[in-house]
Amino acid sequence: MNLDPRKFSQEAHAALTELKGNLEDRHYQKASGLVQGLSAYISTWGLHRLSGDMKKFEAGTAEDTRYKGRVYRKFLEKLRTFSGADFDVNDEGTLIHLPLRNYTALNRLAIQLAKEWSFWAPAVLGEAEES
Repeated sequence: MNLDPRKFSQEAHAALTELKGNLEDRHYQKASGLVQGLSAYISTWGLHRLSGDMKKFEAGTAEDTRYKGRVYRKFLEKLRTFSGADFDVNDEGTLIHLPLRNYTALNRLAIQLAKEWSFWAPAVLGEAEES
C-alpha cells in the first residue's frame, strides 16, 4: 500500500481546523497543549483509556475541562475515519474487545497521527499555554 506522506498532514490540519471551530477562544492554547501530549498519552495508556477519558471530560461539570472531551472525541472520530477501523467512538468497549493485532495496529497508527496533530497544533490553535 502506498500512502502519500502528506495525507497525515492533510488529515491533521483539517481536523484541528474543525476542532478550533468547536472550541471557545480561551481554550485554544490549552487544547494545543493537550494535542501535543496525545502521542505520549496513547503510548502510555492506549486508545481505550483515551475513549474513557473523553466520556469523563464531556460529562464533567467543569466547563474548563469539557474542551478536553471535545479534543479527544475529534481525534477518535478522525482516527476511525482515517483508519477505516471498526470501533464506536462512544463505546470504549469496542476498543477493549478488538482483536489484539487490530488494536495494536490501530494504536500504532493513532500514535503516528497524534504526532502529526502535535506538529500542526501550534500553527492552528496557537502555542500551548504554559502551566
